[in-house]
Amino acid sequence: MTGIGALDSGAYLLARGGFLNGMQAAIHWQYHDVMMEEFPEVNTVRNVFVSSEKHITASGGTATADLMLHLIEQDHGAELSADVADQMVYNAAREATAAQKVSLQSRNGMRNAHLTRAIEIMKDSLEEPVSPAVIAAQLNISTRQLERLFGKYLNASPKKYFMELRLEKAQQLLVQTELSVIEVALACGFQSAGHFARVYRTAFGVTPMMQRGRLG
Repeated sequence: MTGIGALDSGAYLLARGGFLNGMQAAIHWQYHDVMMEEFPEVNTVRNVFVSSEKHITASGGTATADLMLHLIEQDHGAELSADVADQMVYNAAREATAAQKVSLQSRNGMRNAHLTRAIEIMKDSLEEPVSPAVIAAQLNISTRQLERLFGKYLNASPKKYFMELRLEKAQQLLVQTELSVIEVALACGFQSAGHFARVYRTAFGVTPMMQRGRLG
């Protein structure tokens, strides 16, 4: 039974059969809340995939490729995994701990204009981050209102979500460009390579230099 795994919404069927009790499991974001509600004995996570449990799971789509490349690296080494990724023209594979990213419009059918605009401001300010107070002022709402919006729709504070955007861009630059670590740090709003390295390692479990030597 050790060969059983699931992709996309397949984790729901494994959970129904009791295979995932006490384990972490990844599932497509559309089914995440249902999974948590119906199977509290399963530790449902928003990761793109989970490979460390007896039964592996992936959230579907490109997460399936991420999982495949991870398993190839685990069994046959990073060089072969990188070669396979090159053949797939897929050079931004994610680690298991990467969170599923979905559009604001897709997430719960959300159409909140203030939240959408706030994230646009963040994406336009990655190199020189602005504070939640400045963002709220541009939207003509209070900082508290902004915090409530992010908490309601994204389950995160504005500051935390902004940092996730900056780190996501940093990861892409490390994997896809030849920019130096300090150049990546500055492009993502960090004033020193040391601070950038500490924050990056906390988020991804590897330093920026280590990341550069891996698939993503």
